[in-house]
Amino acid sequence: MRAALMTDLPYVPDELEGLPVPALFTVDEVMAREVLAVHPDTSLQTAAELMLEHGISGMPVVDDEGQLVGMVSKTDMLRHQFEDSEVSVGTLPSGQHLLEDTIVEEVMTPQVLAVREGASLVDAAKILVEAGLHRVPVITRTGALAGLISTSDIVRWVAGLP
Repeated sequence: MRAALMTDLPYVPDELEGLPVPALFTVDEVMAREVLAVHPDTSLQTAAELMLEHGISGMPVVDDEGQLVGMVSKTDMLRHQFEDSEVSVGTLPSGQHLLEDTIVEEVMTPQVLAVREGASLVDAAKILVEAGLHRVPVITRTGALAGLISTSDIVRWVAGLP
């Protein structure tokens, strides 16, 4: 093992040579840039259809200027369904009328964790793990949505897959 001078930092041991070092990579290199997002006034029915069509479990909510204002997930929709219904799980109706009459803003999570463009992959992974999340939006310095990084993106990166 060779000694590392301050000018050689970060030092990578020989056995790790050639492997990606998470601290040296940023979310910008791994995140999805083409992100499906909805507006606060989108109907819950439309949001549900988009999630099912694209095989996703949640998506960012942005205003007309592209600023991140929240996240909406299938869990938010279920929570809304059960809170607004006096129906038990065993007698759950299709509930489409509830989705059509509700907008995303009514069920979304307004305060969400996000990472800034340029954040290290390690910092993003820590947020995901510590908060128990599967995805976190990536925002610009001004708060605009720049992308989304998920646990799947990080696993794909670790595995060296596109």
